[in-house]
Amino acid sequence: MCCLYTQNKIYINHHRAESLYGSTALVTIYHHLGDNKFREIQTCYQKAEWWSPSSPLRSLHAMNSIRVPYIASTLDSSRDGKKRRILDIGCGGGFLSEGLAEHFHTLGWSDDAIEIVGLEPNSNLVQIARAHLPKHLEGKVTYLVDTIENYVTQNSNPNFDTVVMSEVIEHVDNPQEFLKYAISAAKSGGSIYLSTPGKSVFSWMTLILLMEHVLQIFPVGTHHYEKLVDLKDTLRMFRENNCEIREVRGCFYNPLLNVWHWNDSFKPVAYAVHALKSNSVEKLNP
Repeated sequence: MCCLYTQNKIYINHHRAESLYGSTALVTIYHHLGDNKFREIQTCYQKAEWWSPSSPLRSLHAMNSIRVPYIASTLDSSRDGKKRRILDIGCGGGFLSEGLAEHFHTLGWSDDAIEIVGLEPNSNLVQIARAHLPKHLEGKVTYLVDTIENYVTQNSNPNFDTVVMSEVIEHVDNPQEFLKYAISAAKSGGSIYLSTPGKSVFSWMTLILLMEHVLQIFPVGTHHYEKLVDLKDTLRMFRENNCEIREVRGCFYNPLLNVWHWNDSFKPVAYAVHALKSNSVEKLNP
């Protein structure tokens, strides 16, 4: 944690620290530093927390081992001179966007061949994502402070080859509206990838009871059971938006090894959906 010592200090309460830093750590700041210095400390703490291998976000970072190659595999990999565009909705501090960019860089894709846009409404997290992005990936990734609803409204024809919503829909207030706008950002025939915890007694036991309260892998209150989306509801919403379901996979996380596996037996706990946007879908008019 970044701290500057002075004689007079105040303590932010737990709720305030959680809203500012994305963690439940008790944060010490000093009242006479001023806004600019406070923001420097805030960003420094958030960056360390977000990218630390021992932070509460380590499981999300580890998930790249299965989701990056899977998302990449759903993209047309032919080198025809056309740029492939990926939209990462709710990119946070950049785990997935950066992971995808590194994957394509390793495969030899040039900046002219791939474009990844990370969309995140939290400006502090976007600042972290931008600061962490290596120089050799800067031409492949662009981070924007925005919501998907506003982005689609301002960009009438986004035309992304792949739209990604990974571990996001369980945090939104209106998943049906959110999914509708997300799908509208994909071009006709484009891929949509979604991963999220399931909504079942099994997901409550593993995600909330075990991961949050017992093992404390996630801060308590990270997930709310009433906001989790059942797989059948997700598939229904995709079909209502004229999408073809191509594949549904179950995900399993081993907290002791910090390792993810695909396992279809665990669909009630966590799942991923790959869908295609129908060529007949009309453009959304927000």
